[in-house]
Amino acid sequence: MTEIFRLRFSKLTATLWLALAAMTVQAAPQQDKEDPDRERYISELRNYKHDFLTRELDLSREQQRDFFPLYDEMEDRVMKINDDIRKIERKIENSDNASEIEIESAAQVIFSQKLREGETEMEYYPKFKEILDNRQLLRLKNTERKFTQRLVRHHRRNSRPPRQTSSPTGDKK
Repeated sequence: MTEIFRLRFSKLTATLWLALAAMTVQAAPQQDKEDPDRERYISELRNYKHDFLTRELDLSREQQRDFFPLYDEMEDRVMKINDDIRKIERKIENSDNASEIEIESAAQVIFSQKLREGETEMEYYPKFKEILDNRQLLRLKNTERKFTQRLVRHHRRNSRPPRQTSSPTGDKK
């Protein structure tokens, strides 16, 4: 991608994003943001992730102290991007009178989500580089994927209905 194209695309995406965000904020009711259970869940998940990253990346206490506030700040920004995208998606999908321009703009914003996430993560790379060594930096993204895979596996195990087993007499329990 040439630099000029990238800048134009970023400006276009930002403009579309702001227009759709303004429409969404105007129409969207306050959702689960203030739900104490959601906040508690996010906090517990974050603590579990900190422990996992600490073990997998072999972070020292000093690294933990310096890294996690920045990492959490980055994750909050990425989470906001995702929340905003979901709001836009819901608003347009639930709107019977959305114009073709609004639908196209929403689609462009949704398709640019990964780009925005990547740009956010790249803003933090130089900061992480000051805290983590090269090997830890290299392993960070893979460790995040590993954490997500374990979380999904755990969720699947806990959300399955209990298996019916046969009793010694052959009756179903």
